This record gives sequence, C-alpha cells and structure tokens, in this order.
Amino acid sequence: MKKLLFAGLAASLTVAFALGADIDPLGASAENVKAAAPKSKVKRLGGLTPLAALDYMKTTPNLVIVEVNTNYWKLKTGFIGAMHIPHDEMEKRYNEIPQGRPVILHCGAGAVAPSAYETLAQKRPDIPELSYIAGSPLILEYNEWYRSTHSK
Repeated sequence: MKKLLFAGLAASLTVAFALGADIDPLGASAENVKAAAPKSKVKRLGGLTPLAALDYMKTTPNLVIVEVNTNYWKLKTGFIGAMHIPHDEMEKRYNEIPQGRPVILHCGAGAVAPSAYETLAQKRPDIPELSYIAGSPLILEYNEWYRSTHSK
C-alpha cells in the first residue's frame, strides 16, 4: 500500500514539476502557489497538496471544481457545487466547463486528475488558473467551511 501511495505521489509531482510548477509539494500555501505560477495569461498551478488545495479553494473567487472520477468511482459525497466530468470523457466534454474561470480538478486520491489536467491545459487556454488536487481531497473540511460561510 505504501508503495502504491508513493508511486501516485511521485507521478503527481512529476507532472506538476514537468509543467513548470515551482511549489513546495509538502506544504505550499495558496499565496505561495499563486506567486510561484508562471507570469502568463494562463497560470498552470499543477498539482496542489490536499491542504494547499483546500486553502486555494477557500481563497479563489468563482472557482470551478470538477470531479474527474469515472462514473463507477464517482464519490458519493463530493464537493458542494462541483461538476462531474470523468477523466476518460474530458477530451469530448471539456467545453462544459465555464469559460474564463479558475478550475481545480480532483479525483479520490490524485491518480487520474493529472490526465484531465493535461487535457484541459491543451484544450482550454481561456482558463486563467488551472490546478488539480494531488492526493485525497479534503471534501468534508471544504463542505463544512462552505456551509459556514455561505449560509443565509
């Protein structure tokens, strides 16, 4: 099990660094990630640790959250307001994601989100900030925060 988790983390980090992400994979904050992103029209933030992703999600207005698990592996309890586009359908369905808004992708453990990230990075240059959660997403923590800050 440890070997599988290490292999998944190593693959996620390899993708993030290959795409030019200059982040600390063991504890980058949302501010550090945004500051380290390349200075261009499109910021490819790469893989964020679950904790950095949670911070990023709380501080990024108009964020689009997309679960990329296949239908079989779709999470029973997901992020409030998240879209679902399976990673193996992203090539056909990428235009369903709203234009001009930051996007964060996630799956259950960070294993399939990098392939969806690659597809969007190529197909959607209008996305101002693109990232994915490189690990198990902190869904309950986000949903609790969302409910406490968006209640009437």
